[in-house]
Amino acid sequence: MNVNSCLRSLSLPLFVGALAVASVPDQAEACGGFFCQITPVEQNAERILFEIDPAGTITTTVEISYAGAPEGFSWVVPVTDTPDLLTVPPSTLRLLDGGTVPTIIAPPTKCSGAGGGGGVFRSAGVNAESDDSSTDGGVNVEDLPQVGPFDPEVVSSEDPEALIEWLNTNGYLITEPMEPFIADYVASGMKFLAMKLTPGAATADITPISMTTPGTSAMIPISLTAVAAEPEMGVMAFVVGEGRYESDNFGNMVVDVADVQADPRNGANNYYPLLSWLIDEAGGRAFVTEYADTAAVTQQNLDNFFGFFADDDAEARAHLQEVLSNNAYVTRMYTRISGWEMAFDPSFARADSDATVSRTLDLSDRPAVEVCGPQNASEPEPCGQTYCGVGSMCATTDAGIDGCVCAEGSNARVIREPASVGGFLRETVVCQQTRLEFLEDVLGTPDGPADPCDASMCGEFGTCEAVNGFATCSCNDGFAAVPDGAGGAVCSQVVDTFEPNQLLWASTGCGGCSAAPSPGGAGAALLFLALMGPMARRRRR
Repeated sequence: MNVNSCLRSLSLPLFVGALAVASVPDQAEACGGFFCQITPVEQNAERILFEIDPAGTITTTVEISYAGAPEGFSWVVPVTDTPDLLTVPPSTLRLLDGGTVPTIIAPPTKCSGAGGGGGVFRSAGVNAESDDSSTDGGVNVEDLPQVGPFDPEVVSSEDPEALIEWLNTNGYLITEPMEPFIADYVASGMKFLAMKLTPGAATADITPISMTTPGTSAMIPISLTAVAAEPEMGVMAFVVGEGRYESDNFGNMVVDVADVQADPRNGANNYYPLLSWLIDEAGGRAFVTEYADTAAVTQQNLDNFFGFFADDDAEARAHLQEVLSNNAYVTRMYTRISGWEMAFDPSFARADSDATVSRTLDLSDRPAVEVCGPQNASEPEPCGQTYCGVGSMCATTDAGIDGCVCAEGSNARVIREPASVGGFLRETVVCQQTRLEFLEDVLGTPDGPADPCDASMCGEFGTCEAVNGFATCSCNDGFAAVPDGAGGAVCSQVVDTFEPNQLLWASTGCGGCSAAPSPGGAGAALLFLALMGPMARRRRR
């Protein structure tokens, strides 16, 4: 990872994908892009809330997380029309996430031997009919009033080359491979909301922002997010409205509890890598419905959720209570997607059924797991928590850490798994396709980003290669890339390799966790999957 990146981990949407929607007159969108002139940007998560009003408007709340110099902040999002803007309490989406997050009830344990045991903060005068507009080289620039710490403007043009020139001139890095994405949005008639921080604002002042535009269906324009997306980037979409929602152009899945594994002795589970694998089996573009229920039930969940002790907890709860009181139903959907899979923008529409989806993954009917005596040694399932990507193999290594043997045309890169037990962000390795390259023409140039391999090593058995502005490792035959504990990867000798179905814990390393159900023993443990959630699919035959 490039520690000098102007943007580190984020929980917001960027645009990604090669194809824009040809016509989007009734769609509202979330997602935006961070573009830095000095170093590449990285995005590893997005949380988005759509409030769909049947009267014909959509309010989209986007969570923005940024680390870097305040003057380096710049954000762009495609919009169908000039939006009304509001800021909301910073903890709003995090609180909604925590109150709907999937929960694993782990297998029970036994001891056979001795020793067991709201407010919305409105900016004055925000108006979609603002007259503060001007023309700059064929680009229409519409100044909007300050909202929170942001200085917003809406830019549009019928000439994509003029718009690209304006973005580059005003601090947004648009390289040649990115230009077709901008052109697609321009051709579909979309404008761009561009924001920077106001003079004197600090990065600590950054807060989620809500955008209200005309529309009846929700869409995430992710076409340009490919430039910033970490492999297996998480995207979480909440939709509140009259009923349940699902994607109408991505696949839709529901978690098969039979495939979920958890070890109550050490808190290990296979949830997120399993999700990545099954989404790839569905073609790389599918959303998991993690939760779907009425607004009343969701409010009860939030009332029973103790929160994160944030300073704005009361304000965030009041805001969500207002949102839920105005709507009937809440749907939570999640996907993990890489830049090379962002070929078109996901959109959402009313589902055929308003059937509920529980956030509880109950494994308590499985055999009890021994917690006393010799069997208490809770060695993790080999390659039971690592998915490397399509065509790649997980490997145990002589470093004692699981790693990846990448398929031809891909290199290894370290990412952070979404938080699970205890909020711990586990580093793991995935294989990133090398064909995705947006920064090759500026990398290492005097005015461009530094070569990330100048400060990164893959060890004596591998070679560092810059891919899209980030360091990746190409390992020699017989070696696999593993996390080095410092945010990078190193190549370690392979002990054994495994196909992705090892994620089902077939070797029963959990002492019964993956065996057929039988009468259980004592106390089942609860494991919370914090940050982002489960998945769905048919039972494997």
